Amino acid sequence: MKRRNFRYIIVYMRSVFLLCISVLYLACSGCAQRYYNVATEKQEIYFYSTEKEVRIGQSLSQAVEEKFKLDDDPLSQQHIDAIGQKLALVNERKDLRYSFKLLQEDKVNAVALPGGFIYIFKELWDKVKESDDAIAAVLAHEIAHVSARHSIKRLQSSMGYGALSVLVVAARGIDARSRTNAIIGINELLLSYSREDELEADALAVKYLVNAGYDPGAIIEVLEILQQSERERPIRPLYVATHPYITERMRTVRERIDKGNIGFDDYINTLGNTN
Repeated sequence: MKRRNFRYIIVYMRSVFLLCISVLYLACSGCAQRYYNVATEKQEIYFYSTEKEVRIGQSLSQAVEEKFKLDDDPLSQQHIDAIGQKLALVNERKDLRYSFKLLQEDKVNAVALPGGFIYIFKELWDKVKESDDAIAAVLAHEIAHVSARHSIKRLQSSMGYGALSVLVVAARGIDARSRTNAIIGINELLLSYSREDELEADALAVKYLVNAGYDPGAIIEVLEILQQSERERPIRPLYVATHPYITERMRTVRERIDKGNIGFDDYINTLGNTN
């Protein structure tokens, strides 16, 4: 038993060593670059420029639309895009051309791909479509993931440099290998972000909603919808370990509204736009 444990330790240490060597090589070869992220106000390291991030997003978006299919209601698609584009004007990443689309899949979910490709799933849309503020709350949260580059950082850490490189070159024609990597990327992004990423996206969403003239309190409404959806499905241990409780997110949003960079007059003005 001790010999087996020792072997596991050796394998683990070897893996860590190889990972460190790989990161060092990428950094020294110029692949890894340090950027100041205006949204998070932090210096961060990325293996990809904005241009390559967009190409990755294009590959993933092709796979998403093959797997889930776009909803065929043009009015809904136009409504989502109009609200999304209004929010895109007030976020920190003006170097992206954002896309907002509705998918047919019955999931209470939305997803942001690298490069500004954002999707709402049909079941969530049906629950928020009567309120522009609620729609905006969903989209603002996903825009925040793009602004903070949460999705590209998640893919960098999970898929590996090699798999992402395949997606970069596959933006205009997905072969079997690229499609497999794209599906892996989609599944990874459909899983929960880290607790810190979700809370950071909520905080940024509050700011975007206020700046675009929407009620930031609508985030609470959307979180209540998500909370009800979670009650109706089995609890996943990994999800609980990595994802903040909905109540924690609600508390963070309320604190951001009450104590953040939003004045009382600003908040009252946004409430006046909810009808």
